[in-house]
Amino acid sequence: MADIIQGSKFEKDFIERTYASIVSDMSIAFSELVANSWDAGATLVSITLPSKGSNLITIEDNGSGMTDKEFQQRWMTIAYNRVTHQGQYIEYNSSKGKAKRLAYGRNGVGRHAMLCFDNKYQVDTWRDGKCNTYSISVDGGDSAFSIMQHTVSAKEGSGTRLTVKAVKKCPYKADVMRTLGYRFLFDPEFTVFVDGEEIEFQNNITPIKSEEIKLKLKPSIKVSIYQIPDGETSTATSGIAFWAGSRLVGNPSWIVGSTRVEDARRKFALRHLIVVQADCLIDDVHYDWSHFNNTEPVKEVFAAVVQFVKAFRVSYYKGKVTEVKKDAIRNNIDKIETLSIPALYDLKNFFENYLEQRPEIDGDELNVIIGALVSVLQSRNGMSLLEKLSAMDIEDMDTLNEILDEWSVSDIRVVLDEIDQRLKVINAIEQLCGDPSTDELHILHPLVSQAKWLFGVEFDNPNYTFNRTLSTVIKTLLQSKRKEIVDINWSKRPDLVIGSDFSLSCVCTEDVDENEVFLIDKILIIELKKGGFTIGRDEMNQANEYIESIYYGNSLNCKPKIKAFVVGDKVSDGMGAKRTVEDFGEIYAYTYRQLVRTAEKRLFNLKEKLTVRYQEMSVKDYLSEVLEEPRQTELALAK
Repeated sequence: MADIIQGSKFEKDFIERTYASIVSDMSIAFSELVANSWDAGATLVSITLPSKGSNLITIEDNGSGMTDKEFQQRWMTIAYNRVTHQGQYIEYNSSKGKAKRLAYGRNGVGRHAMLCFDNKYQVDTWRDGKCNTYSISVDGGDSAFSIMQHTVSAKEGSGTRLTVKAVKKCPYKADVMRTLGYRFLFDPEFTVFVDGEEIEFQNNITPIKSEEIKLKLKPSIKVSIYQIPDGETSTATSGIAFWAGSRLVGNPSWIVGSTRVEDARRKFALRHLIVVQADCLIDDVHYDWSHFNNTEPVKEVFAAVVQFVKAFRVSYYKGKVTEVKKDAIRNNIDKIETLSIPALYDLKNFFENYLEQRPEIDGDELNVIIGALVSVLQSRNGMSLLEKLSAMDIEDMDTLNEILDEWSVSDIRVVLDEIDQRLKVINAIEQLCGDPSTDELHILHPLVSQAKWLFGVEFDNPNYTFNRTLSTVIKTLLQSKRKEIVDINWSKRPDLVIGSDFSLSCVCTEDVDENEVFLIDKILIIELKKGGFTIGRDEMNQANEYIESIYYGNSLNCKPKIKAFVVGDKVSDGMGAKRTVEDFGEIYAYTYRQLVRTAEKRLFNLKEKLTVRYQEMSVKDYLSEVLEEPRQTELALAK
């Protein structure tokens, strides 16, 4: 083996930058330090916090301690792998003799938690009648941390004591006790004291429901549901707590992965703590125990927990919801009896759907809602329909009968509503684009940009939506290409920006790559020109620049397919209406009237067949029914 010419060096802030959460979050820091005592086989940990006469923090345990050789190997090795060198289980002396428990340490980072409070600290560790005392600092030499002083003295027994000054942060007793009380499940052989007061690890609480759930990728998990006693909600932590090896991963929350299981403000959420013992995921825990890594076993466990908790939530509220529902019916029985059978069916659907979403609803609130709903249903009691049927000729009756053989009334209503909405959009564009008094940028343009189906069947897709990163890229392009100061208002229409004589809409779809990471897959750009504008080569070139800048730029970190539409009153003679940009981009030049004619044909010219209905509607009607409240992003234009 060749001689080493030069060893590696570390910046003095290496640990702070590498393990930021551990050296900045006191809750994580104390959890890591107590976990170290657990891994040392301790049964007793005593924490002393700063007081009026001292600013010292000490964490002392009765664990196995370390010899000087062990300290040099374990404490002084960056990212020391405990499992590789010592195994994943700890042997310790319990009150019943030798015992084993699962170790927390896997990445060798817990000891750095002392740096959350100061850049130097002291370690006293003793065994075999000898105590080694080390002064550790991150300020000396070229190492990440160094031993500044080492002394040896006599001491019986075994254990470790860490001492540090509270320079950077100063912990409070209540916070430390609460943090540790909910980060470690109780163990009869593991006791923690903070300033002489013992932390009770929920050992007096019995779960109201406990179940073992079998898995496909892992053996099983155990889910226990605890009900927080009255009067304890101010100190107890509610939510779903995931434990691995009897230690909390992250913090209790009602969000599991990307699924919100319950609203944290509801009564159910405030009264329950759900503990998921998932020892099978011990190898999927992030190094600082703040969360699980995104692996297939983790996804399977999350899905099983969500299903279990939702089922329990339904059963928990079932009796309460039934009683509340009966009271609401009794209070409105006189009105309910007047409803037609279809209206009663609608009322039944309301109970099933609404109470599923809000099972904890208060009886008084539900009574008010039911009263209002019954009044609405009474106005739809079918008399109007009966009048129309009595006036219908035999041929129309036969046609209606044939339709109802194939379609349900609900299906017909959904389809007709969608067709009606699109016909209104077409007629609104046709009327507004030819009206010189129309404020096109603030009325017509939002109308066109939200009707993406106008530009082709492929865009009739709800997955086309705005993306914040893409919107930022467009903002930068407008500033560089058009020299206009863009101020995007994310709370209104982040997909639509309005300029001096144009508006620009940019939406996209996302898809997963081979690693199941979501990336932008397709982009739709719609540039709408103000009335009277003729689209020429400059406008097509500008759209070309947008496409190339987005595709070749580094901001999106993907290579999407991009289509851009430039729409105005006219298209310049002698210029092609379509242009391709290599194999990833397409640009189209259209007029507003072309959009209208194409859209009408896609809707089978229904507008011409229903002329009377849409001719009777005024521009104001279109704005109220189609646009409702126009929303767009304002641009502060450079003067």
